[in-house]
Amino acid sequence: MKTLRVGMVCVALTLLMGAPALAQTGHDLLQQALVMEQAEGDLQAAIQLYERIVQEFGGDGALAARALVQMGQCYEKLGSQEAERAYQRVVSDYGDQGDLVAQAEARLAALAAMQRAARAAEVDRQPTFRRIEIASNPQNGVLSPDGTQLAFTSQGSLWLLPLQGQVAPGIAGEPVRLTEPMGAWNSWNILAWSGDGDRIAFSATVEDSEQIYLVSVTTGELREIPGNHFRGNKVRDYRLSLSPDGGTLAFVHLDREGATPDCPAGDLFVHSHSVDSGESKRLAPVCTMQPAFSPDGRYIAYIRVLRDVSDPELVKRYSQLWVMTATGGTPEMLLDSAQISGPVWSPDGRMIAVLSEAETGTPGQPVWIIPFAQGTGLSEPIARFELPSAAKGLLAGWTPEGELGVHLGSEEHLAVYTVPVEGGKAVQVTPDLANAYFPRWSPDGTTIILTAALQYDGNNWTPLGPMAMDTLSRQDLEREDIFFGLVSIPAAGGPATPIRITGGSRVVPGVPPGGGVHVSPDGRTILFAGIRYLEPESELGSRPQSEVDIWTVPREGGEPTRLARSTLQDRFPCWSPDGERVAFLRWEFKEKGSYTANIHVIPAEGGEPVRLTSDADSVDRATIAYSPDGERIAFFSNGAIKTILADGGSPEVLVTEVPPAGRHRLAWSPDGRTMAYTAAGKIWMASVESGESVEVRTGLPESTVHGDFGWSPDGGKLTFKGTRGGEVELWLISDFLR
Repeated sequence: MKTLRVGMVCVALTLLMGAPALAQTGHDLLQQALVMEQAEGDLQAAIQLYERIVQEFGGDGALAARALVQMGQCYEKLGSQEAERAYQRVVSDYGDQGDLVAQAEARLAALAAMQRAARAAEVDRQPTFRRIEIASNPQNGVLSPDGTQLAFTSQGSLWLLPLQGQVAPGIAGEPVRLTEPMGAWNSWNILAWSGDGDRIAFSATVEDSEQIYLVSVTTGELREIPGNHFRGNKVRDYRLSLSPDGGTLAFVHLDREGATPDCPAGDLFVHSHSVDSGESKRLAPVCTMQPAFSPDGRYIAYIRVLRDVSDPELVKRYSQLWVMTATGGTPEMLLDSAQISGPVWSPDGRMIAVLSEAETGTPGQPVWIIPFAQGTGLSEPIARFELPSAAKGLLAGWTPEGELGVHLGSEEHLAVYTVPVEGGKAVQVTPDLANAYFPRWSPDGTTIILTAALQYDGNNWTPLGPMAMDTLSRQDLEREDIFFGLVSIPAAGGPATPIRITGGSRVVPGVPPGGGVHVSPDGRTILFAGIRYLEPESELGSRPQSEVDIWTVPREGGEPTRLARSTLQDRFPCWSPDGERVAFLRWEFKEKGSYTANIHVIPAEGGEPVRLTSDADSVDRATIAYSPDGERIAFFSNGAIKTILADGGSPEVLVTEVPPAGRHRLAWSPDGRTMAYTAAGKIWMASVESGESVEVRTGLPESTVHGDFGWSPDGGKLTFKGTRGGEVELWLISDFLR
């Protein structure tokens, strides 16, 4: 027995010692690795075996690819970025292994999505917002460099406001007037502080000419900045910026040259301008705007807006963020192919905040924080966050305490209502809409026609939402699930139904100002002023890429017909009571961005327009209307409502002392005895005989702005759009870099 046992031990030892010499196939190793991975959970040992399979049996494509896929899964479980490399080896080295390559590509896509989500989670912050209570609510202004004061314009003067008063935190103090009334204005927050906080540059309109002034905060000294700084009418792009010492002004100059396919305007250039001598130097190329000096004065950030014309069917505007030295030189692009505006530097000069374009259908607007270090080039945002509503103008500044200032609009509600002509309680006949305009009754009184923005939810057309039109682009308007144009609603209230415009005319009806909507007396045709989008290379040569003309379309929708076409702009059309003629305003542009409007009349089937008024008649850019008997046309002029014979003549005053504020609209009563009009956000009724006016009370909150309106065929009701909210408020944002 002893001999037998010894022999068995020797045999066992011989077998064990000889094991390495026995041949192991790749499939044997794969099975061992799978056991280690899935049964024993020893992922590192499994990875070593998978790597051995690839090294020793790489000629077996199916086996090696399977090992790499399993290796990638092990790395994923370990949270290692080596997983991506393993999957990539499958795709690059074993592209003929269809199913395994598909698995690897699917895992690569999933990993990329997870990485994007992780980056988004890292940079998407939830900042803190606090509103500054300002009793006068100037609705504009730029923060001082130390963040304690707001410079703003109101009543033609420049003012200074301490953000912290004596009452309580967050309640501003008493504003101080820095200049006398002089036509100062600050649309889109274009005024600028010097870095030392002592000087402010601002724009003012003096005798129909735009001038730039500099005022000292400490001494009150005011002086005009010399030199040529003509800037046309591109208000948003005017933005001024002062060097820290206040000696150099950066602004956008209009040069009327340099047009290229991607920059058809060819006229906007960022310049530096000596405050003392008035000498200018062009710093940046064509289509550059919104300059901003860095806190140390070494650099200027600016926006460049171009067009992508690679696809003539889908021309897109896009923006870039650039930085260059303040003395010129080679600029450096930080951000490309975005929709951004209003760069604001951080106090340390290491970051730039910009506003990004909101996504379609969202009320808010993103803010991106872009890092800057000379020579780094294109950069991803290091933080981004969403504003609760669209910013009304450019960012107001970045304080040393790390707060961003921004002017935001409060929540806005816009809907269509009806109310008895004698006043009473208005009835809402639509839900909140996106920029509804020009509600008009059909002649049979059953329907109200207007323009609005709708979206398709898969079953029904529903309102796109308040303020959403601010974010719609031309490409959005061509989407199947987005609609902006003519819609009809039951006069008693109900869902909106799109009235489709067909064909290749690319007409968008009723876009304000002056889009107009008017139903023909027989109820079969809708008249409107519409924007027609043109191709980059069109029959119009150097004309703009869109034009505003007078159109008609069948009541049920269909192919539109253009009645009048002009190199100018035609707006506010209306039918004559017999439906045989159409009157409209034709806008003629003059030098330095000014323009006049005159009433023209054209046959309803089209033809050559006849002008009824002259520039001396001072026709306001507002609605016009035929009297019910067709003998006269009413229009606004210099704070009054006037009428002129339908065949021309001298105007006569109908209503005097019309308040100048607000968008003016008018309509005759069906019996011709009363003129209704809007002024100062209210609806008024004026007797045609006496000219005396009374307000129509609608029962809506006092803050409601009453806008476009129409008169029911029976004369008993008005339909109108009512807007409340939307006031611009100053907010400070913190904790966005946590």
